[in-house]
Amino acid sequence: MIKLNKEIMKGSIILILAFGIFNFFYFLFQFFMARMLTLAEYGVLSALFSILYITQILSESVQTVITKYSSGENSLGKLKNIFRKSLRKTSRISSYLFIGYLFLAIPLSIVLKIPYLLVSLTGLVIFTAFFIPIGRGLMQGTKKFSALGSNIIVEAVSRLVIGVALVYLGWKVYGAIIGVIIAGFLAFFFSFFQLRKINKSQEESAPTLGIYSYAKPTFIITAIVIIFYTLDVIVAKIVFPPEIAGSYAIASILGKIIFWGTLPISKAMFPISAETPVKKEESGGIFGNSILILFIGIIAALAAFYLFPDLIIKIFSGKTIPEAENILFLVGIAFSITAVTNLSLLYKLSLGKFKNYYYLPIFILIEAILLFWFSSNVFEFSIAFITSSAIFLWGSNILIKG
Repeated sequence: MIKLNKEIMKGSIILILAFGIFNFFYFLFQFFMARMLTLAEYGVLSALFSILYITQILSESVQTVITKYSSGENSLGKLKNIFRKSLRKTSRISSYLFIGYLFLAIPLSIVLKIPYLLVSLTGLVIFTAFFIPIGRGLMQGTKKFSALGSNIIVEAVSRLVIGVALVYLGWKVYGAIIGVIIAGFLAFFFSFFQLRKINKSQEESAPTLGIYSYAKPTFIITAIVIIFYTLDVIVAKIVFPPEIAGSYAIASILGKIIFWGTLPISKAMFPISAETPVKKEESGGIFGNSILILFIGIIAALAAFYLFPDLIIKIFSGKTIPEAENILFLVGIAFSITAVTNLSLLYKLSLGKFKNYYYLPIFILIEAILLFWFSSNVFEFSIAFITSSAIFLWGSNILIKG
């Protein structure tokens, strides 16, 4: 019998509502993009968003580390110290990475058949990918879930309003990307207001012993999960004609809603399970509560995908797209499995159990091979995605035993 954990339930409910609002506005953003852009243009935007998702490796890694080291910390002065030191370090690192990305954008623009200026412009998100998670990590670590939720809502609303306005003015894909960049900086500056009590406090030196050794597995595990759930659209853009790639992108973005929609559960779980000391039976209860809530969300989403695929695609894109309708449920299964894998990995990471994490890149290689090999049509492609997702779930739990 799983004993309900009130903190997880409360945190999950708050973040599910906040992420629900965030996903609603993100859905509206994609909704308007799918209707205002051609299928080929939307395919380009989806490929660029896959690059944006990969920058979340930086964002999620930083946020996870900050959450871990601020969990259970009651001193505002020490929290301020963590905040200031993190900003200094990430400012320098993000500048170097952006310069490196400008060179990487050259072959990317050739392979993806996207103008270099557009690909390089997307790289500005590297700065917000480093800056935003510092404040959000402090909010998550101190379990200020309402503040965390309002911050992501500010980003989502800003992205929708600015992005749609610029696309409407004729800026097309450029307008959508600029909207994303501006919204990110607005969310970052808003975090200063939300953390004003911390910033006004007298700074104290905060012990961060072992932060770099913890950051390494955090970065690798986060990277593997994010690359895994973004690689499908990139490969589809390479192997399929523009119209077919655009059709797959429609199904994929809807399937990702399952992953994003259940992400608040792991966000609420992490700081609670990261606090020490945690008894073994309490630890198991925390994970049990989280997986139970996760399965409820997954079942509801998959039921909708199975029963109403044509209606969902029609509402989202404003078009009848048989290729997307036929695979929506399959893509949903793949992202559901990935959501379970992510929860399991984050739980182990919160407890400091990440033995053999360096083997995880194997699953990216397996996914890439399967997707490229089985790319005769989108149905076969989707089955390959499910297969690779199942292998990732099984293999990661076998390898990372703690």
